[in-house]
Amino acid sequence: MPTHIAVLIGDVVVALLLGALSTLGYGLPSQHLPMTFGYAAVLLAAALFGRRCAYLTIVAIVTMVLLRGLPRLGPLDMAAFAAIATILAWLAAEVRAQRRPGDVLQRFQADRDQRALLDHLPKMVWIAEPDGTMRYHNRYWYEYTGLSGDEGWQAIVHADDMQAAMEAWRDSMATAQPLNLEMRFRRADGSYRWHLVKGVPIVGADGKVHCWYGASTDIEDQKRALETLALANQRISRFLAVLSHELRNPLAGVTTASDLLHREDADEPQRQQALATLQRQSQHLRRMVDDLLDISRVTQGKVELRRSLVEIGELLDEVHRDNLHIAQQHGVILVPPEHEGTCYVRGDHARLRQVLDNLVSNAIKASGRGQRVFLSVSERDGESTIIVHDEGQGLDEDFVARMFEPFVQSPAWQSRGLGLGLSIVKHITELHGGQVSVRSEGPGRGSTFSLKLPCEASAECGACDDGPVQIAPAIKAHVLIVEDEVQNAEALQTLLELEGHRASIATDAETALRMSREDPADVVLCDLELKDGMSGYDVARTLQSSDNPPYLVAYSGYGQQSDRDRTRLAGFQLHLVKPATIAEILAAIDEGLRQRHLGSRATAWPAITS
Repeated sequence: MPTHIAVLIGDVVVALLLGALSTLGYGLPSQHLPMTFGYAAVLLAAALFGRRCAYLTIVAIVTMVLLRGLPRLGPLDMAAFAAIATILAWLAAEVRAQRRPGDVLQRFQADRDQRALLDHLPKMVWIAEPDGTMRYHNRYWYEYTGLSGDEGWQAIVHADDMQAAMEAWRDSMATAQPLNLEMRFRRADGSYRWHLVKGVPIVGADGKVHCWYGASTDIEDQKRALETLALANQRISRFLAVLSHELRNPLAGVTTASDLLHREDADEPQRQQALATLQRQSQHLRRMVDDLLDISRVTQGKVELRRSLVEIGELLDEVHRDNLHIAQQHGVILVPPEHEGTCYVRGDHARLRQVLDNLVSNAIKASGRGQRVFLSVSERDGESTIIVHDEGQGLDEDFVARMFEPFVQSPAWQSRGLGLGLSIVKHITELHGGQVSVRSEGPGRGSTFSLKLPCEASAECGACDDGPVQIAPAIKAHVLIVEDEVQNAEALQTLLELEGHRASIATDAETALRMSREDPADVVLCDLELKDGMSGYDVARTLQSSDNPPYLVAYSGYGQQSDRDRTRLAGFQLHLVKPATIAEILAAIDEGLRQRHLGSRATAWPAITS
């Protein structure tokens, strides 16, 4: 209350002073100037001190004029002055209430801070008038678009997106609804990139749109990533469908052959045919599993190459010889390789053989009866070029560009594999410092695969040959098989005994350790996951610490690099991945006997067979 009284007294004092000053003009000869002084005093009071002070000033002026008794101003003049001055005081007070000098300064500072913030945002920000005219673009807009400011946003919109963009913008302005659409903008370098454009209307208290605030965000990378993810999902779905189909085919053959072998009325030729089917389909299943493991290893860079000097001509002759029978079964003519020069490549013989087998096998499958497959190798400027050409079904131009990607198959090949072979070929070739390419003149006109590998300057390997050592001739051994799947263990025991080895079976870790103490084995072929407590790793660690440790071979379905590292640390010298062939198992036994014969106990063995 005291504060209000003090303000009121202040208003009265100001009104009296302004009234006294303004009435001084009423003694002047002019009839209009005195009234101007009065109006000015009222406006000044309203602008500086508010409506009440202005009204008090009007009262003070009228009272002082009447008290002075100026003859030129009658009652009507005073009434007109009071009415006009009251209106002016009200208007001036309203303006003062809405826009005080301090508010103007604050608004200017806020606007300057806002623009500084918008200029540093990493996206294109804009402000538009209610009719769509652009009022402001931030600095990033000009940097991104390369525009000078004279052109509108329509100058950078892709022609295919212009109509949709204009319609969306008009609809938003007409309905005062937020703008949300995707369109392509031309960047300063001339490339078009997708943007997400969002705009919101700023609506005042009167319900009208005062302006639009918006931003345009570059989403090109996100759209490409989503497209890649969608394509990958599509390929994986297709791969799973193909995998399911490819697994069911050999499994159906295995089931049928097994049922036939269980029939007592089957004759010997039928049994032999069933056995051949079992062997063929099991090999087919093994190849598919190997492909899956290979694609995992090569894409993660975990393939270990056992390098030696390989003569490419001899390798190609070997591939021709081993695939000749398959070609004859298909009625395809596999022409003997053509040689031009001699080229030695420092590489992994088995992996290079895998690459060439894949290319030749594909060429045979792509060819019809009577068509030919040509092989050639030439050396020039320190580089060997291997050509595998067929006269078969050929390739579509669009498919050629992506045929080395995983899980990609030509429609004519979708029932013939998993779509992994050529991807593995590409990765293994690149690991050897080479490159593979393909060309085709179109469907029905054959295909030509070219494989380029760097040659060694000399064919002399000497001490620099870091390839695999030669395995000694087979020596009969005592082998302990540690496997909790009894049927698998018994089948392997039979095969080893047919080869002349003595084989024993332990179905758990404790039995294996007891048998090793009672009758030490030369080679222990041990599964990693065993029932009843201890694992194969425990068996290996215990046997490795014995006085005369055996040669330890891990035999497991786990074949990743981390699994091999773990078995090596546990004491295993070799890691075989199920299902290994009998030849691989026999080679492991021979190597174990050779190591024991030489008396050298290697703590790790690099030859990881998968």
